[in-house]
Amino acid sequence: MKPRASVGVGAAALSGLLFLGTTASAQSRVTYYEHVAPILQNHCMSCHQPAGKNLGSLVAPMALTSYEEARPWARAIARKVKAGDMPPWFADGPRGVFSNERGLTAKEIETLAAWADAGAPGGDKSLAPPSVPDLTVERDSGGYSLGTPDLIVKMPKPYFITDESEDVQGTFHTKIPEDLLPQDVFIRAWEFRAGTYKAGQDTVHHMCGGVRPPGFVENPADDAEGEGASGLSMGCIAGGSEPAQLPPDFGMELKKGSTITFNMHYYKQAGPNSGYWNQAEIGFYFAKGPVKYKVHSKSIGTTGFEIPPHKINYRIGAAETLQKDTLYMSYWPHAHLRATAAKYTATYPDGRKEVLLNVPRYDQSWQVTYKLKQPKLLPKGTRIDVEMLYDNSADRGVKRQFDPNVTVRNGPRTQDEMMLGFVSYVELEPGQSPPTTQQQ
Repeated sequence: MKPRASVGVGAAALSGLLFLGTTASAQSRVTYYEHVAPILQNHCMSCHQPAGKNLGSLVAPMALTSYEEARPWARAIARKVKAGDMPPWFADGPRGVFSNERGLTAKEIETLAAWADAGAPGGDKSLAPPSVPDLTVERDSGGYSLGTPDLIVKMPKPYFITDESEDVQGTFHTKIPEDLLPQDVFIRAWEFRAGTYKAGQDTVHHMCGGVRPPGFVENPADDAEGEGASGLSMGCIAGGSEPAQLPPDFGMELKKGSTITFNMHYYKQAGPNSGYWNQAEIGFYFAKGPVKYKVHSKSIGTTGFEIPPHKINYRIGAAETLQKDTLYMSYWPHAHLRATAAKYTATYPDGRKEVLLNVPRYDQSWQVTYKLKQPKLLPKGTRIDVEMLYDNSADRGVKRQFDPNVTVRNGPRTQDEMMLGFVSYVELEPGQSPPTTQQQ
Protein backbone atom coordinates (compact mmCIF):
# COMPACT_ATOMS: atom_id res chain seq x y z
CA MET A 1 0.00 0.00 0.00
CA LYS A 2 2.72 2.44 0.96
CA PRO A 3 4.85 1.91 -2.17
CA ARG A 4 1.70 2.28 -4.30
CA ALA A 5 0.84 5.53 -2.50
CA SER A 6 4.38 6.78 -2.98
CA VAL A 7 4.23 6.10 -6.68
CA GLY A 8 0.87 7.92 -6.88
CA VAL A 9 2.23 10.99 -5.12
CA GLY A 10 5.25 11.04 -7.38
CA ALA A 11 3.10 10.68 -10.48
CA ALA A 12 0.84 13.47 -9.28
CA ALA A 13 3.81 15.70 -8.57
CA LEU A 14 5.30 14.95 -11.99
CA SER A 15 1.93 15.60 -13.61
CA GLY A 16 1.68 18.91 -11.73
CA LEU A 17 5.15 19.94 -12.85
CA LEU A 18 4.31 19.06 -16.44
CA PHE A 19 1.06 21.05 -16.18
CA LEU A 20 2.84 24.07 -14.70
CA GLY A 21 5.45 23.82 -17.38
CA THR A 22 2.80 23.70 -20.07
CA THR A 23 0.95 26.66 -18.54
CA ALA A 24 4.14 28.65 -18.20
CA SER A 25 5.01 27.80 -21.78
CA ALA A 26 1.56 28.92 -22.95
CA GLN A 27 1.90 32.13 -20.97
CA SER A 28 5.27 32.88 -22.49
CA ARG A 29 3.73 32.65 -25.96
CA VAL A 30 0.93 35.13 -25.21
CA THR A 31 1.93 38.67 -26.15
CA TYR A 32 0.12 41.96 -26.48
CA TYR A 33 0.69 42.67 -30.15
CA GLU A 34 -0.08 39.20 -31.46
CA HIS A 35 -2.81 37.96 -29.12
CA VAL A 36 -4.19 40.67 -26.82
CA ALA A 37 -4.48 43.69 -29.12
CA PRO A 38 -7.04 42.01 -31.44
CA ILE A 39 -9.24 41.17 -28.44
CA LEU A 40 -9.08 44.71 -27.06
CA GLN A 41 -9.79 46.18 -30.50
CA ASN A 42 -12.84 44.00 -31.04
CA HIS A 43 -14.37 44.27 -27.59
CA CYS A 44 -12.93 47.14 -25.54
CA MET A 45 -11.54 50.09 -27.47
CA SER A 46 -14.88 51.58 -28.51
CA CYS A 47 -15.33 52.65 -24.87
CA HIS A 48 -11.78 52.65 -23.54
CA GLN A 49 -10.55 55.71 -25.42
CA PRO A 50 -8.16 58.45 -24.27
CA ALA A 51 -9.67 61.10 -21.99
CA GLY A 52 -12.38 63.09 -23.71
CA LYS A 53 -12.36 60.97 -26.88
CA ASN A 54 -15.20 58.61 -26.05
CA LEU A 55 -18.39 58.62 -28.04
CA GLY A 56 -21.00 60.70 -26.27
CA SER A 57 -18.97 61.30 -23.11
CA LEU A 58 -16.57 59.51 -20.80
CA VAL A 59 -17.57 55.93 -20.08
CA ALA A 60 -14.34 54.12 -19.23
CA PRO A 61 -11.89 55.06 -16.46
CA MET A 62 -8.82 54.25 -18.54
CA ALA A 63 -7.75 54.05 -22.17
CA LEU A 64 -6.75 50.70 -23.69
CA THR A 65 -5.81 51.79 -27.20
CA SER A 66 -2.07 51.00 -26.98
CA TYR A 67 0.32 48.63 -25.25
CA GLU A 68 1.58 51.41 -23.01
CA GLU A 69 -1.97 52.15 -21.87
CA ALA A 70 -3.08 48.53 -21.44
CA ARG A 71 -0.03 47.02 -19.72
CA PRO A 72 -0.55 48.59 -16.25
CA TRP A 73 -4.11 47.28 -16.24
CA ALA A 74 -3.35 43.69 -17.27
CA ARG A 75 -4.30 42.07 -13.95
CA ALA A 76 -7.39 44.25 -13.53
CA ILE A 77 -8.48 43.31 -17.06
CA ALA A 78 -8.01 39.62 -16.28
CA ARG A 79 -10.06 39.90 -13.07
CA LYS A 80 -12.91 41.76 -14.76
CA VAL A 81 -13.24 39.41 -17.73
CA LYS A 82 -13.02 36.28 -15.58
CA ALA A 83 -15.76 37.68 -13.32
CA GLY A 84 -17.94 38.46 -16.35
CA ASP A 85 -18.09 42.17 -15.49
CA MET A 86 -16.44 43.19 -18.76
CA PRO A 87 -17.27 43.74 -21.50
CA PRO A 88 -20.63 44.99 -20.23
CA TRP A 89 -23.56 42.89 -21.47
CA PHE A 90 -26.45 42.08 -19.18
CA ALA A 91 -28.72 39.86 -21.29
CA ASP A 92 -28.46 36.09 -21.34
CA GLY A 93 -30.80 35.56 -24.26
CA PRO A 94 -31.62 35.20 -26.94
CA ARG A 95 -28.06 34.81 -28.15
CA GLY A 96 -26.75 35.85 -31.53
CA VAL A 97 -29.61 38.15 -32.55
CA PHE A 98 -28.34 41.52 -31.33
CA SER A 99 -25.96 43.60 -33.42
CA ASN A 100 -24.32 45.19 -30.36
CA GLU A 101 -23.99 41.97 -28.33
CA ARG A 102 -20.81 41.94 -26.29
CA GLY A 103 -18.97 39.01 -24.81
CA LEU A 104 -15.71 37.10 -24.83
CA THR A 105 -15.18 33.47 -25.70
CA ALA A 106 -13.58 31.14 -23.15
CA LYS A 107 -10.42 31.19 -25.25
CA GLU A 108 -10.28 35.00 -25.26
CA ILE A 109 -10.70 35.12 -21.48
CA GLU A 110 -7.96 32.49 -21.09
CA THR A 111 -5.67 34.53 -23.35
CA LEU A 112 -6.10 37.72 -21.33
CA ALA A 113 -5.53 35.86 -18.06
CA ALA A 114 -2.41 34.13 -19.41
CA TRP A 115 -1.06 37.47 -20.64
CA ALA A 116 -1.46 39.00 -17.18
CA ASP A 117 0.11 35.97 -15.47
CA ALA A 118 3.08 36.16 -17.84
CA GLY A 119 3.81 39.75 -16.86
CA ALA A 120 1.98 41.38 -19.78
CA PRO A 121 4.75 41.10 -22.42
CA GLY A 122 4.53 43.27 -25.52
CA GLY A 123 6.04 40.90 -28.06
CA ASP A 124 6.78 41.57 -31.70
CA LYS A 125 5.16 44.80 -32.97
CA SER A 126 5.17 43.49 -36.53
CA LEU A 127 2.53 40.93 -35.49
CA ALA A 128 0.06 43.64 -34.39
CA PRO A 129 -3.29 43.78 -36.22
CA PRO A 130 -4.03 46.72 -38.51
CA SER A 131 -4.81 49.72 -36.37
CA VAL A 132 -8.45 50.63 -35.84
CA PRO A 133 -9.24 54.28 -36.60
CA ASP A 134 -9.89 56.40 -33.53
CA LEU A 135 -13.67 56.33 -33.32
CA THR A 136 -13.89 59.89 -32.10
CA VAL A 137 -10.82 61.56 -33.54
CA GLU A 138 -11.46 65.27 -34.00
CA ARG A 139 -11.88 66.02 -37.67
CA ASP A 140 -14.05 68.20 -39.88
CA SER A 141 -17.14 66.45 -38.49
CA GLY A 142 -16.54 67.96 -35.07
CA GLY A 143 -15.88 64.53 -33.60
CA TYR A 144 -18.95 62.73 -34.95
CA SER A 145 -18.10 59.14 -35.79
CA LEU A 146 -20.33 58.96 -38.90
CA GLY A 147 -18.92 62.13 -40.43
CA THR A 148 -20.49 65.57 -40.57
CA PRO A 149 -24.21 65.40 -39.64
CA ASP A 150 -26.85 66.92 -41.89
CA LEU A 151 -28.34 68.63 -38.85
CA ILE A 152 -27.00 69.33 -35.34
CA VAL A 153 -29.42 70.34 -32.58
CA LYS A 154 -28.10 71.56 -29.22
CA MET A 155 -29.71 72.20 -25.87
CA PRO A 156 -31.19 75.72 -25.98
CA LYS A 157 -28.33 77.15 -23.92
CA PRO A 158 -25.52 75.92 -21.64
CA TYR A 159 -26.68 74.63 -18.27
CA PHE A 160 -24.62 74.93 -15.08
CA ILE A 161 -24.52 72.05 -12.60
CA THR A 162 -23.67 73.74 -9.31
CA ASP A 163 -20.99 72.73 -6.79
CA GLU A 164 -23.60 71.50 -4.31
CA SER A 165 -25.53 69.44 -6.89
CA GLU A 166 -25.41 65.65 -6.73
CA ASP A 167 -28.45 64.12 -8.45
CA VAL A 168 -29.96 66.44 -11.04
CA GLN A 169 -32.54 65.59 -13.70
CA GLY A 170 -33.07 68.25 -16.33
CA THR A 171 -35.38 68.28 -19.35
CA PHE A 172 -34.57 70.80 -22.07
CA HIS A 173 -36.45 71.54 -25.29
CA THR A 174 -35.09 73.00 -28.53
CA LYS A 175 -37.48 73.82 -31.36
CA ILE A 176 -35.70 73.27 -34.66
CA PRO A 177 -35.51 76.61 -36.52
CA GLU A 178 -37.17 76.58 -39.95
CA ASP A 179 -33.96 77.72 -41.66
CA LEU A 180 -32.22 74.56 -40.38
CA LEU A 181 -35.11 72.23 -41.29
CA PRO A 182 -37.31 73.83 -43.96
CA GLN A 183 -39.10 70.58 -44.85
CA ASP A 184 -40.01 67.19 -43.40
CA VAL A 185 -37.25 64.58 -43.64
CA PHE A 186 -36.55 61.00 -42.66
CA ILE A 187 -33.47 60.31 -40.61
CA ARG A 188 -31.38 57.18 -41.05
CA ALA A 189 -29.00 57.68 -38.13
CA TRP A 190 -28.36 59.91 -35.13
CA GLU A 191 -25.61 60.32 -32.58
CA PHE A 192 -25.67 61.79 -29.07
CA ARG A 193 -22.85 63.94 -27.74
CA ALA A 194 -23.30 64.53 -24.03
CA GLY A 195 -21.24 67.68 -24.15
CA THR A 196 -19.09 67.43 -21.03
CA TYR A 197 -15.94 65.72 -19.93
CA LYS A 198 -14.24 66.53 -16.64
CA ALA A 199 -11.29 64.45 -15.47
CA GLY A 200 -12.16 62.12 -12.61
CA GLN A 201 -15.89 62.84 -12.69
CA ASP A 202 -18.84 61.13 -14.35
CA THR A 203 -20.47 64.51 -15.19
CA VAL A 204 -23.30 63.19 -17.39
CA HIS A 205 -24.67 59.94 -15.99
CA HIS A 206 -26.98 59.40 -18.93
CA MET A 207 -28.67 61.34 -21.69
CA CYS A 208 -31.92 60.61 -23.52
CA GLY A 209 -33.29 62.19 -26.66
CA GLY A 210 -36.78 62.53 -28.05
CA VAL A 211 -38.73 64.21 -30.85
CA ARG A 212 -41.91 66.17 -30.10
CA PRO A 213 -44.28 67.02 -32.99
CA PRO A 214 -44.85 70.48 -34.45
CA GLY A 215 -46.98 72.61 -32.14
CA PHE A 216 -45.48 71.01 -29.01
CA VAL A 217 -45.97 73.13 -25.88
CA GLU A 218 -43.72 72.61 -22.88
CA ASN A 219 -45.49 71.10 -19.87
CA PRO A 220 -43.77 70.51 -16.51
CA ALA A 221 -45.98 67.45 -15.91
CA ASP A 222 -44.74 65.97 -19.19
CA ASP A 223 -41.14 66.76 -18.26
CA ALA A 224 -41.58 65.02 -14.90
CA GLU A 225 -42.14 61.76 -16.76
CA GLY A 226 -38.56 62.03 -18.02
CA GLU A 227 -37.75 59.17 -20.38
CA GLY A 228 -41.38 58.05 -20.33
CA ALA A 229 -42.81 61.30 -21.69
CA SER A 230 -44.97 61.11 -24.79
CA GLY A 231 -43.31 61.52 -28.15
CA LEU A 232 -40.78 59.72 -30.32
CA SER A 233 -37.88 58.32 -28.30
CA MET A 234 -34.39 58.11 -29.76
CA GLY A 235 -33.15 56.12 -26.77
CA CYS A 236 -30.42 56.94 -24.29
CA ILE A 237 -26.72 56.67 -23.73
CA ALA A 238 -24.86 56.17 -20.48
CA GLY A 239 -21.39 57.53 -21.08
CA GLY A 240 -20.07 56.47 -24.47
CA SER A 241 -22.28 54.79 -27.01
CA GLU A 242 -22.26 53.93 -30.68
CA PRO A 243 -24.50 55.99 -32.96
CA ALA A 244 -27.96 54.64 -33.81
CA GLN A 245 -28.24 53.54 -37.44
CA LEU A 246 -31.32 52.16 -39.16
CA PRO A 247 -31.19 49.51 -41.92
CA PRO A 248 -31.61 50.49 -45.60
CA ASP A 249 -35.23 51.41 -46.48
CA PHE A 250 -35.96 52.34 -42.83
CA GLY A 251 -36.29 55.87 -41.47
CA MET A 252 -37.59 57.91 -38.54
CA GLU A 253 -39.65 60.94 -39.55
CA LEU A 254 -38.53 64.39 -38.46
CA LYS A 255 -41.08 67.06 -39.36
CA LYS A 256 -40.25 70.72 -39.80
CA GLY A 257 -41.18 72.64 -36.67
CA SER A 258 -40.43 69.63 -34.43
CA THR A 259 -38.92 70.05 -30.99
CA ILE A 260 -35.97 68.01 -29.77
CA THR A 261 -36.10 67.03 -26.11
CA PHE A 262 -32.94 66.45 -24.10
CA ASN A 263 -33.49 64.50 -20.88
CA MET A 264 -30.23 64.90 -18.97
CA HIS A 265 -29.18 63.15 -15.80
CA TYR A 266 -26.24 64.70 -13.96
CA TYR A 267 -24.93 62.64 -11.06
CA LYS A 268 -21.78 63.69 -9.21
CA GLN A 269 -20.20 64.25 -5.82
CA ALA A 270 -20.89 67.66 -4.32
CA GLY A 271 -17.91 69.79 -3.37
CA PRO A 272 -15.98 72.99 -4.03
CA ASN A 273 -15.13 73.55 -7.70
CA SER A 274 -17.09 70.45 -8.74
CA GLY A 275 -19.59 72.43 -10.81
CA TYR A 276 -19.46 72.52 -14.59
CA TRP A 277 -21.31 73.73 -17.67
CA ASN A 278 -23.09 71.36 -20.02
CA GLN A 279 -24.65 71.74 -23.46
CA ALA A 280 -25.43 68.38 -25.05
CA GLU A 281 -26.22 67.99 -28.74
CA ILE A 282 -27.56 65.45 -31.23
CA GLY A 283 -26.37 64.99 -34.79
CA PHE A 284 -28.90 63.79 -37.39
CA TYR A 285 -28.17 62.04 -40.71
CA PHE A 286 -30.87 62.21 -43.37
CA ALA A 287 -32.04 59.26 -45.46
CA LYS A 288 -30.50 59.33 -48.93
CA GLY A 289 -33.38 57.68 -50.78
CA PRO A 290 -37.04 56.67 -50.39
CA VAL A 291 -38.06 55.23 -47.02
CA LYS A 292 -40.24 52.14 -47.17
CA TYR A 293 -40.55 51.42 -43.45
CA LYS A 294 -41.39 54.20 -40.98
CA VAL A 295 -39.87 53.62 -37.54
CA HIS A 296 -41.73 54.57 -34.35
CA SER A 297 -41.02 54.10 -30.65
CA LYS A 298 -43.11 53.61 -27.53
CA SER A 299 -42.88 52.23 -24.03
CA ILE A 300 -44.76 49.28 -22.59
CA GLY A 301 -44.83 50.17 -18.93
CA THR A 302 -46.71 51.67 -16.02
CA THR A 303 -46.43 54.62 -13.66
CA GLY A 304 -49.07 53.38 -11.19
CA PHE A 305 -46.97 51.21 -8.89
CA GLU A 306 -45.67 51.15 -5.34
CA ILE A 307 -42.69 49.13 -4.13
CA PRO A 308 -43.04 48.43 -0.38
CA PRO A 309 -40.08 48.80 1.99
CA HIS A 310 -37.66 45.84 2.17
CA LYS A 311 -39.33 43.89 -0.62
CA ILE A 312 -37.10 41.55 -2.65
CA ASN A 313 -37.90 40.28 -6.16
CA TYR A 314 -40.90 42.60 -6.34
CA ARG A 315 -42.45 42.14 -9.79
CA ILE A 316 -44.05 44.88 -11.86
CA GLY A 317 -45.50 44.04 -15.26
CA ALA A 318 -47.20 45.67 -18.23
CA ALA A 319 -48.51 44.35 -21.55
CA GLU A 320 -50.05 45.28 -24.86
CA THR A 321 -51.50 43.42 -27.86
CA LEU A 322 -50.29 44.31 -31.35
CA GLN A 323 -52.99 45.72 -33.59
CA LYS A 324 -51.00 45.20 -36.82
CA ASP A 325 -48.25 42.98 -38.11
CA THR A 326 -45.20 44.62 -36.57
CA LEU A 327 -41.44 44.62 -37.04
CA TYR A 328 -39.51 45.09 -33.81
CA MET A 329 -36.13 46.82 -34.22
CA SER A 330 -34.76 47.17 -30.68
CA TYR A 331 -35.57 46.93 -26.97
CA TRP A 332 -34.56 49.27 -24.19
CA PRO A 333 -35.66 48.42 -20.61
CA HIS A 334 -35.43 51.38 -18.26
CA ALA A 335 -35.63 51.58 -14.47
CA HIS A 336 -33.53 52.92 -11.60
CA LEU A 337 -31.43 51.77 -8.63
CA ARG A 338 -33.72 49.04 -7.25
CA ALA A 339 -34.27 47.25 -10.57
CA THR A 340 -32.47 43.91 -10.91
CA ALA A 341 -33.96 42.20 -13.98
CA ALA A 342 -36.09 42.78 -17.07
CA LYS A 343 -37.81 40.47 -19.54
CA TYR A 344 -39.80 40.90 -22.78
CA THR A 345 -42.01 37.95 -23.81
CA ALA A 346 -44.19 37.46 -26.89
CA THR A 347 -47.31 35.27 -26.77
CA TYR A 348 -48.37 34.54 -30.34
CA PRO A 349 -52.01 34.20 -31.46
CA ASP A 350 -51.58 30.39 -31.49
CA GLY A 351 -50.52 30.43 -27.80
CA ARG A 352 -46.82 29.86 -28.44
CA LYS A 353 -44.49 31.90 -26.20
CA GLU A 354 -41.07 33.30 -27.03
CA VAL A 355 -38.64 35.29 -24.91
CA LEU A 356 -37.62 38.34 -26.92
CA LEU A 357 -35.16 39.68 -24.34
CA ASN A 358 -34.05 38.43 -20.94
CA VAL A 359 -31.87 40.69 -18.79
CA PRO A 360 -31.19 38.88 -15.48
CA ARG A 361 -28.56 41.44 -14.39
CA TYR A 362 -30.14 44.82 -15.03
CA ASP A 363 -27.84 47.70 -14.10
CA GLN A 364 -29.13 51.26 -14.18
CA SER A 365 -25.59 52.53 -14.71
CA TRP A 366 -25.61 51.09 -18.24
CA GLN A 367 -28.46 52.29 -20.42
CA VAL A 368 -28.19 49.48 -22.97
CA THR A 369 -30.36 49.51 -26.08
CA TYR A 370 -30.55 45.93 -27.38
CA LYS A 371 -30.45 46.33 -31.18
CA LEU A 372 -31.64 43.47 -33.35
CA LYS A 373 -29.42 42.45 -36.27
CA GLN A 374 -32.54 41.92 -38.35
CA PRO A 375 -36.09 43.18 -37.72
CA LYS A 376 -38.29 40.74 -35.81
CA LEU A 377 -41.68 40.04 -37.42
CA LEU A 378 -44.53 39.74 -34.90
CA PRO A 379 -48.03 39.06 -36.26
CA LYS A 380 -51.15 41.01 -35.40
CA GLY A 381 -52.70 39.75 -32.17
CA THR A 382 -49.37 38.97 -30.49
CA ARG A 383 -49.30 39.95 -26.82
CA ILE A 384 -46.10 41.59 -25.57
CA ASP A 385 -45.41 41.32 -21.83
CA VAL A 386 -42.70 43.34 -20.13
CA GLU A 387 -41.82 42.58 -16.53
CA MET A 388 -39.16 43.91 -14.18
CA LEU A 389 -37.93 42.81 -10.78
CA TYR A 390 -36.96 45.19 -7.97
CA ASP A 391 -34.97 44.79 -4.76
CA ASN A 392 -35.76 47.30 -2.02
CA SER A 393 -33.72 45.49 0.63
CA ALA A 394 -31.31 46.98 3.14
CA ASP A 395 -28.36 45.16 1.55
CA ARG A 396 -29.03 46.63 -1.87
CA GLY A 397 -29.72 50.01 -0.29
CA VAL A 398 -26.21 50.06 1.12
CA LYS A 399 -24.67 49.03 -2.21
CA ARG A 400 -26.72 51.40 -4.38
CA GLN A 401 -27.12 54.20 -1.83
CA PHE A 402 -30.88 54.44 -1.44
CA ASP A 403 -33.27 54.31 1.53
CA PRO A 404 -34.96 50.87 1.73
CA ASN A 405 -37.35 52.03 4.48
CA VAL A 406 -39.62 53.99 2.15
CA THR A 407 -42.37 53.04 -0.28
CA VAL A 408 -41.08 53.82 -3.76
CA ARG A 409 -43.22 55.22 -6.57
CA ASN A 410 -42.72 56.38 -10.14
CA GLY A 411 -40.59 59.49 -10.51
CA PRO A 412 -37.69 60.99 -12.50
CA ARG A 413 -35.12 61.15 -9.70
CA THR A 414 -32.59 58.37 -9.29
CA GLN A 415 -34.02 57.68 -5.83
CA ASP A 416 -37.48 57.17 -7.39
CA GLU A 417 -38.25 54.31 -9.76
CA MET A 418 -39.50 53.72 -13.27
CA MET A 419 -40.89 50.74 -15.13
CA LEU A 420 -40.57 51.32 -18.87
CA GLY A 421 -40.01 48.74 -21.59
CA PHE A 422 -39.20 50.77 -24.70
CA VAL A 423 -39.36 49.31 -28.20
CA SER A 424 -38.63 50.75 -31.63
CA TYR A 425 -40.87 49.27 -34.28
CA VAL A 426 -42.54 49.45 -37.70
CA GLU A 427 -46.24 48.74 -38.21
CA LEU A 428 -46.83 47.08 -41.56
CA GLU A 429 -49.74 48.41 -43.58
CA PRO A 430 -52.19 45.96 -45.23
CA GLY A 431 -50.47 44.38 -48.19
CA GLN A 432 -47.04 45.68 -47.23
CA SER A 433 -44.38 42.99 -47.31
CA PRO A 434 -41.69 42.79 -44.63
CA PRO A 435 -38.04 42.94 -45.67
CA THR A 436 -36.64 39.62 -46.81
CA THR A 437 -34.11 39.53 -43.94
CA GLN A 438 -36.58 39.81 -41.06
CA GLN A 439 -36.61 37.29 -38.19
CA GLN A 440 -39.54 34.90 -38.03
